Amino acid sequence: MRTFMLLFFGSFMFLVPLCRGEEAPKEIRVQLFTEGALVSLHLSPITVQDNSLSPSYVKELDRILTYDFSHNGKTVLAAQKSSTTPSFGLTFSLQDKKLQTKATLPFSGETKTFTPIPLTGNLSEDRKALHRLSDTIHKLFFQTEGVASSRILYSAETLNTQGTWIAEIAECDWDGENTTLLTKENSYCITPVAIPKDGQFRKNLFLYVSYKTGQPRIFIASKEEGVGKRVVDIRGNQILPSISKQRDKLAFICDASGRTDLFVQSIQPETGRTGAPVQLFSYPRSTQASPVFSPNGAKIAFVSDKDGSPRIYWIPSETQGKRPQAHMITKKNRENSCPSWSPDGTKIAYSAKTEGVRQIWIYDFTSSEEKQLTFGPGHKENPCWAPNSLHLVFNSTDGNYSDLYVVNLNQPTAIKITKGQGKKHYPSWDTR
Repeated sequence: MRTFMLLFFGSFMFLVPLCRGEEAPKEIRVQLFTEGALVSLHLSPITVQDNSLSPSYVKELDRILTYDFSHNGKTVLAAQKSSTTPSFGLTFSLQDKKLQTKATLPFSGETKTFTPIPLTGNLSEDRKALHRLSDTIHKLFFQTEGVASSRILYSAETLNTQGTWIAEIAECDWDGENTTLLTKENSYCITPVAIPKDGQFRKNLFLYVSYKTGQPRIFIASKEEGVGKRVVDIRGNQILPSISKQRDKLAFICDASGRTDLFVQSIQPETGRTGAPVQLFSYPRSTQASPVFSPNGAKIAFVSDKDGSPRIYWIPSETQGKRPQAHMITKKNRENSCPSWSPDGTKIAYSAKTEGVRQIWIYDFTSSEEKQLTFGPGHKENPCWAPNSLHLVFNSTDGNYSDLYVVNLNQPTAIKITKGQGKKHYPSWDTR
């Protein structure tokens, strides 16, 4: 295995320095955008009518539900300060190892009773059931999908028994729990990207970059097996993969031509077939990075220093054989990186150096405005949107630690969801 963990292309550094421990992160402040008013929610603790589950177990079930409804971006618990009206009510009772739920709706006072949920006593499985319940209630209240059942992929960097720093692809619930290692390469695996699902295609596939063959290469693997297969047949270093929502195009960065250029190739995850890579964008004496598709697959946003400093641009994802014109998106800050296009197509989140610290910014296509989302110490990078275009996950690094945080555009609090030793970075929200 290679002993270095840094990769430079031109003026861009794609891998952060190795982690040597952990220190307590300082507060991350968030500018409130207020996409919508929060609704007050009365959330009652679970009442227990049998003792088949321990009090500590029931307390953990309460904690899961409290987290889901405290951070969904739509409700605020009645115990917290809120002037919003009307209010909803939720009550839970536990009997015969089944969780029974009732919701009281505003205005009419109508009560909705949900199908009882069997509990297994296995917290990992019961956690999933409660997250699904939270999303079911979210859909009832707001007629939109919640994200409590979704999962987040990321790169987990640790020190192995031989004293070598390695990184594997991991996955966790949206609250950071139920962590699972997806790869076990004993190598350096980074930048995972979940392959989108739809009604017909439900395979749990993801892309990632691995150094297991020496140079960084792009691999595809299933979550069940975690064994990667090469995707791109081209020489040179290959990094930063992105796949269209339609699953028909793969974008990545490669130096096969001597410069770090943006490539695109056709791909069919259903059959495993891929097309020949095509150099989509190159510019003299410049470096390209971090491509991401628009939701309809017609455009690609990416980073380039072609005009002097790293900015975010967009180009068409298909051309007629000539270099496409790049349209600059970000203009306020001189150093921009890692764009993420919201699933509804209205925003791009990215990291920008702001007064010496990398912060998360958002470009709004409807207003053509660049807005700073995060404040405070610690470099915040690699934002990724949730399927609802309301939540973001990102990693914050400050010296010896790197952890994942989740934030939504309606609540001014960034929630740290990971813990423990090592470095957690390059998060990617699974679009399910």
